[in-house]
Amino acid sequence: MKKKVLAMVMAGILAAGSLLAGCGSKDEQKTGADAKGQSAEKTESGYAKDAKLKVWGSQEDQDMYKKLIEMFKEEHPEAAEWTIEQAVVMGADAKTELLKDASTAADVFDFASDQVMELQAANALYRITKNKDQIVANNLEASIQAASVDGELYGYPVASTTFVMFYDKSMYTEEEVKNLNTMMEKELPKGVTNFSMDIDNGWYSSCFFQGAGCRLFGESGTEADKCDFNNEKGLLVGNYLADLAANKKFANQDGPVLLKGFENRTLGASFTGTWDAELIKGYLGDDYGVTTLPEVTLEDGSTIQLASMMNFNLTGVNAQTKYPAEAMLLAEYLTNSESALKTRYELRPGSSTNKLMEETIAADADNEALQALTDQSKLSIMQTSIPQVANFWSPAEAFGAGLMNQTITRDNMQESLDKMVQNTLSKLG
Repeated sequence: MKKKVLAMVMAGILAAGSLLAGCGSKDEQKTGADAKGQSAEKTESGYAKDAKLKVWGSQEDQDMYKKLIEMFKEEHPEAAEWTIEQAVVMGADAKTELLKDASTAADVFDFASDQVMELQAANALYRITKNKDQIVANNLEASIQAASVDGELYGYPVASTTFVMFYDKSMYTEEEVKNLNTMMEKELPKGVTNFSMDIDNGWYSSCFFQGAGCRLFGESGTEADKCDFNNEKGLLVGNYLADLAANKKFANQDGPVLLKGFENRTLGASFTGTWDAELIKGYLGDDYGVTTLPEVTLEDGSTIQLASMMNFNLTGVNAQTKYPAEAMLLAEYLTNSESALKTRYELRPGSSTNKLMEETIAADADNEALQALTDQSKLSIMQTSIPQVANFWSPAEAFGAGLMNQTITRDNMQESLDKMVQNTLSKLG
């Protein structure tokens, strides 16, 4: 998630032809077309007989997609002669790669929901028309909201992404991890850090402000001129973070350093995503613990529940695809068919936005991290996808760095918060 700190600058506006592709007529969406835009030979169901599609996904998902594509062809005889190529492009990089040259990019690709507005504005996403009502009904409302722009659907929801708290059960009880103040007050063995987090990454540090009711870009997350991290509650949060950063029982950690702490048993608890769950569980064994983010008690005596940013993994269709109907058929199968969803979970266990998977996930008692993620999703704030968010990551990083080197303290906290908000709301470009 460190990539979320990088400025999200648009690489360019796609050619006007992509707009035509994204808003194709009903006839175009029912038939395939060859490279010259002429009608291709079609099957009885109206799809191109020899469509050629490319699918982007992460390296870790390649075997899974190979299996799903095989299943797709078995369940859809009309696709028997289609050529479906796979390529490695992570969802976090999809926007950058797509905007380089959409005409050579994948027809179907994974991407993060915080990219949806920029991609849609650049006419890079095909508007989902096939079985839209069923897709909306099948998936969680928040995920549909994250995949939509102005009421139109531009992505197929796949999974929610946020972070949870992992902890060492030999250090903390289930009751103690409910409140961070309690955790920080506890005396752990010499050399053990009570708690760590990536405090100079706004994706993580924002959970304190959001827990106190502060909002980045208003309640809707779409008001580019609003951020109240510097209000009265925000000041209380800032002071709490200053005390936390100055506490010798705290460490600013992420990635390999964080994992090493659990491996060496020198870390009591930390915030990270479920992508680290398998490694942490391997290090801690029977002492492995995972739960939702804790509450914190501020200096005015109020207790707040930390509220993480929540993103969604989506699958999209390239607006410049030569086979829009075929690409939608494939994308819908990969993300909404029960057989594909269950195979996904078997091969790559993770969260799902699809209601068809609720019972399957609930019954998987061995996946504690997934249960915690599901619970944390209910305590989260949807991450904004407006372009203005590009202005937030660097000021948030500077704020966290200032806390750690103690150039930001209680004495200048209001001024520091004002500066962070001012820089976040400054004009893009």
